[in-house]
Amino acid sequence: MAMRVVLPLIFALAGSVAETSNGSTSSVANAGGQRTLLAEGPSAEAYNAAGSDGNTTTSRTAVSSINSFSGKPRTRFQIGDVSYGVHVADQDYSLTNPGPQTLRFEVRKGDHAWYDSSSVDRSEINSTVTYPAGTPITLSYQLMVEANGSNGAFVNSATGWFIVGQWHNDDDASGVGTSPPVALNMQGDHLQVLVRYCPPGKNPSNGAGFVVTKTLWTDPNPILTGKYHDVKVQAKFSNDTTGSLKIWIDGAPVVDYSGPLGFGVGTNWEFGIYRSSAPETAAVNYRNLVITTGSLAPVSSERP
Repeated sequence: MAMRVVLPLIFALAGSVAETSNGSTSSVANAGGQRTLLAEGPSAEAYNAAGSDGNTTTSRTAVSSINSFSGKPRTRFQIGDVSYGVHVADQDYSLTNPGPQTLRFEVRKGDHAWYDSSSVDRSEINSTVTYPAGTPITLSYQLMVEANGSNGAFVNSATGWFIVGQWHNDDDASGVGTSPPVALNMQGDHLQVLVRYCPPGKNPSNGAGFVVTKTLWTDPNPILTGKYHDVKVQAKFSNDTTGSLKIWIDGAPVVDYSGPLGFGVGTNWEFGIYRSSAPETAAVNYRNLVITTGSLAPVSSERP
């Protein structure tokens, strides 16, 4: 049975793996009903999507409500029974919930999470689900970039990176900090797809020198602001020859990659804005997020 998560923006879980959250702790229930408490802190932001039998094709049930929304840093809010960590500056505009299916992320120069240096700006949330390496994952959502320049232009002078969605490595499992194995990036006002991998047995930290970074696609056209763009991703994170990544933007295939992907451990989905610090204000909106796991079925090129 394929695992399917459908949400207006974010997902909740049911079936042989379920998570409930209550304040500073979370509990994970396996197929036998056993629960394991997760302590407050970075490790509490992720758990294995596999059931007690190791099956990663567990059925998941969609929910449609965002509960106890919070845009404050170091908090979590609930979508059904799943919590999301909030990684933003302590500003009213950083993260808002303008509609039942929408989250809006905004950064201004100097806006960063409590653990960041002043060289970055961040407004992101991260899911509590970590997918084991080798799990076939399909992700789809709609992304809208707001204009911040004249005549509807998007101005981006960040010289390092401007990430609007990333599959992030399980750094606790790797034992070192890493850069995302898949990132949807803004290169100026053009969408771009970056991937990374590290050979098995090697240190995946950037400073170790073993990570390979590839730019798989850069849109030749500037992004159309004020319009929701359909994004679909099919990924299998494996740092051997069995890894793969396919991406469609507005129904058009833009990436079809087979080869090493990731660092050999689990990944989780993070989205919003994470950039090297820049002077201009920037904002993006997300809605209609769907995540499924299981076999990667063919996708029509007409619409993702």
